[in-house]
Amino acid sequence: MNTVSLANIRIVLVRTFHPGNIGSAARSMKTMGLSDLCLVSPRDFPNPEANKMAAGAENMLNDIRTVDSLSDAIADCTTVIASTARPRGYDLPELDPEQAAQMLLDSASISPVALIFGPERMGLHNDDLKFAKYRVTIPANPDYSSLNMAAAVQTLSYEIFKASRADINKISGHQFSGRELPTAADIERLHIHLEKVLHDIKFLRPHQGETLQRLHNLISRAEPDVLETNIIRGILTAIEKSTK
Repeated sequence: MNTVSLANIRIVLVRTFHPGNIGSAARSMKTMGLSDLCLVSPRDFPNPEANKMAAGAENMLNDIRTVDSLSDAIADCTTVIASTARPRGYDLPELDPEQAAQMLLDSASISPVALIFGPERMGLHNDDLKFAKYRVTIPANPDYSSLNMAAAVQTLSYEIFKASRADINKISGHQFSGRELPTAADIERLHIHLEKVLHDIKFLRPHQGETLQRLHNLISRAEPDVLETNIIRGILTAIEKSTK
């Protein structure tokens, strides 16, 4: 079992409504060798119901990190995968659970990664999905495909644990290349810089959100490494200097 990679895999629960689901998720994670649990703006935590549902994994609850925004939760992560039951307006390349598990393990061998889950009632918003590179969907009955959030954590945690026991480095043509990847915070700074420059040179009109989203998708699909990200930032800086 690859315990180093497991330690680098972060489960992020976004705006969780029921504290019992937090406890259940912690129990599922501990059973499958995962230990890094982060909460984004939970509605009710700490709460005795979370401890009750943790059932032996209370130590996990003591180590939980709670933050106010998803960007803070995944700032140091290089690979971020969103768990969704269905495509959203902000769509992402789709992985099946086995592919997602292996991709997380591959990347986690050198840096933190994250698997994010949305609130029980509505799931992840488009504003949440923009931080992810891929989405994973658990196959289910098409007439009733929505899993309880804690059940989804259990299912995907199992896939990660199962993959950690195998010596596999390839998934559907994807092979971890060993490139140094930028963190989510690095990519967010790139998007902010790009938007600023495009407004400065009057390429973008006000409220031209669709163009920005397409550029965001383009960068996400390209998966630039650290050097490539720095080159793009350098080009943007040179444009800024030339227009002053």
